[in-house]
Amino acid sequence: MKNLIITLFLLTSSLLVEAQQNQPSHAQPDSVIKLIPYGEGRQAGYLYTIGGKLQTPDDVKMKLLAYAPSADEYHKARNSATWVYISTAGFAITSTVAVFEYAHNNKSYGATTAWVNGVPTFVYPHHSYTSAYIFTGLATAFITSTIINLVHASKHAKKSLDVYNQRFE
Repeated sequence: MKNLIITLFLLTSSLLVEAQQNQPSHAQPDSVIKLIPYGEGRQAGYLYTIGGKLQTPDDVKMKLLAYAPSADEYHKARNSATWVYISTAGFAITSTVAVFEYAHNNKSYGATTAWVNGVPTFVYPHHSYTSAYIFTGLATAFITSTIINLVHASKHAKKSLDVYNQRFE
C-alpha cells in the first residue's frame, strides 16, 4: 500500500511539473515588424509594417511594450534618447557661455588710453581665460555625451525590434 501511494504521488507530481512548462507561442511569421526606409536627405524616415500592413509608430510601440524582453530594450532606448536631449541642451548652454567668455576676455575688450612715459597709448588689461577654458571643457564633455547616448539609443532601439522579431524565427 505504501509503495502504491508513493507511486501515485510521483506520477501526479510529474504531471504537475509537465503542466508548468511554458509552451512556445505559435505566432505566425506575419507578426514580424519590418522597417521600410523612405525618402532622401531631410525627408528620410522609416515606415513600419507587420504582415505587410502599414502600422503607426504607436502600434509598433504597443507591440514592443507587450513583450517583456523588447520592452526592456525599448525603455533603455527611451532613457538614452532623453539623455541625448539633456546633453544637447547642456552643450548649447556651455558652448554659448564659453564663446561669451572668450569674447569678454579678449585682448581688445576693456582697452583704454593712457599716458605711458609721456606718450598716449592703448593699455590692455590682463584677462583670465580660465572660465572660458572650463566652459569649453564642459561643452566638449556634453557633446561627447550626446554622441555616446545617441549611439546607445540607436543600438537599443534596433535590439528591441530584433528581440521582438526573434521569437517569430
